Amino acid sequence: MNRRRLSAVTLLKRLKKYEMENEARALGELRLRMVELDRQRQDLVNGVQFQTDTTDIDFTAYMRRFLPAAKEEILSLAEKITHLEPHAAELEERVSNKFREFKVFDTIHNSLNEQMRQEEQARETAEIEEAILWRWAQK
Repeated sequence: MNRRRLSAVTLLKRLKKYEMENEARALGELRLRMVELDRQRQDLVNGVQFQTDTTDIDFTAYMRRFLPAAKEEILSLAEKITHLEPHAAELEERVSNKFREFKVFDTIHNSLNEQMRQEEQARETAEIEEAILWRWAQK
């Protein structure tokens, strides 16, 4: 009976681990997307800061058109990052819940393993004692 329970708990433990890893993978991909958007935003900010120091008339006309577009893109990227943050928090919560569920099954699995080990050890001890008594009775 314990072996069947152990194999059932093992299966549930593996399922919870798989679910947790899928959620963690999705969270990692979302965080990567947020980092990439932030990098793009920071590149634009740095580009605007370093390219405004010029006296070239042609470049100044270009910058008059470029700066509003760059500002709009910077704000757009910041808005996208802000929009993704609640999704990331939700995924973090789901990963945390999946981890808790996994740890419950892991604890049950470990205790069943320990219980089976103790039962096996008690069975072996009883067999050894019986063999010793049988040999003693033979003498």
